[in-house]
Amino acid sequence: MDRFVQRAMIFFIGAFGYYGIEVLFRGYSHWTMFLTGGIAFLCLFALFNSRCPLPYWVLCLMGAAMITSIEFAVGIVVNRWLNWSVWDYSALPYNLSGQVCLLFSGIWFVLCIPIGVFSRLLKNKVLQRAILFFLPKNKELVNK
Repeated sequence: MDRFVQRAMIFFIGAFGYYGIEVLFRGYSHWTMFLTGGIAFLCLFALFNSRCPLPYWVLCLMGAAMITSIEFAVGIVVNRWLNWSVWDYSALPYNLSGQVCLLFSGIWFVLCIPIGVFSRLLKNKVLQRAILFFLPKNKELVNK
């Protein structure tokens, strides 16, 4: 149960964060971006908290590639298959089917620097305390 609570918290942090970035950048967002952000942050959280001995910049590059891949998949579904027209990058250079572009992949690379630090702090400081708060009878499971 504590893993479910932890993952749900990570999902919602990412969902609200991604949605918030969109609103700050574009002035609006779409509910699918809420879901996309939650899924993306779950993946980034796992990446940045893995025991992979790669340099930090490589992890950030992998994180940007993950987000770009997730955005491409979501874009194909919501923009192409469902015709919801949530976004269109076809006017930007180096775009792939108007769903992702090199500029935003670069922005995600830069944003992965603080996202990685945040996800590590979140795991080490916040989530363990939150689980103890929400599930006090499972304290021994958190320490494993």
